[in-house]
Amino acid sequence: MPVAPEALAARLRAAINVRPKRALGVIKVGPEWKGTVGGHEFVIWEKQQRTTRMVGRIRSRRGGSRVEARLEVRRRTWLFLAVLVVLFVWTSYGLLQRDTGMGLGPAGLATAALATLAMVLAFWSFAMRQRAQLKAFLDEVLRATERE
Repeated sequence: MPVAPEALAARLRAAINVRPKRALGVIKVGPEWKGTVGGHEFVIWEKQQRTTRMVGRIRSRRGGSRVEARLEVRRRTWLFLAVLVVLFVWTSYGLLQRDTGMGLGPAGLATAALATLAMVLAFWSFAMRQRAQLKAFLDEVLRATERE
């Protein structure tokens, strides 16, 4: 980008930690981007969706700067998902063992496995949506910086 790294970091700093637009002064209608920009490194996430965050660095190069960013899922999120899957499997097992349940036969185990898979896929789809929003936010900030 033909922009100095300091200007790019300042633009990014100005775009995060800003109070979001609100309808009727109460209802949040847009994403609220939080994060930190320290020197030439940054971390950004959406306030209510902390699953995925963007970690990056702004490097200077001749004629401008280069932005290197990667999306990551926090370690706490992976731990939470693992605990959730274990609890889900444990509860399914308990329900299948009941006299009124489907039993531990192939049909019951297949139902429990499909339900667990559905839960993991739902988590994955939410994470993909968050990734797309983070990418769009960074692209918007970078495009606005190029236009200035």
